[in-house]
Amino acid sequence: MGDRWDALRRARSWLSRIADGQQLEASPIYETLPVGPGPQDCYLNQVVELRTTLDPEALLLFFKEVECWLGRRPRPRFHSREIDIDLLFYGNQAVHTADLTVPHERWAERSFVLVPLLDLVPDFSCPRSGRSAAALLAENCPAWESEVWSYQKEAAFCLN
Repeated sequence: MGDRWDALRRARSWLSRIADGQQLEASPIYETLPVGPGPQDCYLNQVVELRTTLDPEALLLFFKEVECWLGRRPRPRFHSREIDIDLLFYGNQAVHTADLTVPHERWAERSFVLVPLLDLVPDFSCPRSGRSAAALLAENCPAWESEVWSYQKEAAFCLN
């Protein structure tokens, strides 16, 4: 899958180009166990906050272009990928189209989203439901510490 750290750095660089001149805010990078079938390497996960004038659909298209520029190739669902950029939230908007669901449909079930999200925004609550990310982590991911977890800003180690 190439240099995963470099892929994240390059993705952040591309995202900064649409951030309306503001600095990106980013969580630490977590190395987590993979989701899906078959043997896979651990994943790197990070949550990034940015402000942009792009609408949600245009932002999704930009994410897909960035993934392509970074060498992502088509693969079956839940298999290792060179890079995967998801749109978790777009302010307090809800979006439901054939290609996009915002808030992301599984964000509240995934410790690899909730933990870095809480690092970035400790008091985060879903703008649609009002549920806090901390409560969702405790409720939906009680064993999260065994699923993840090493992190650092620029280095990580797979624990399992």
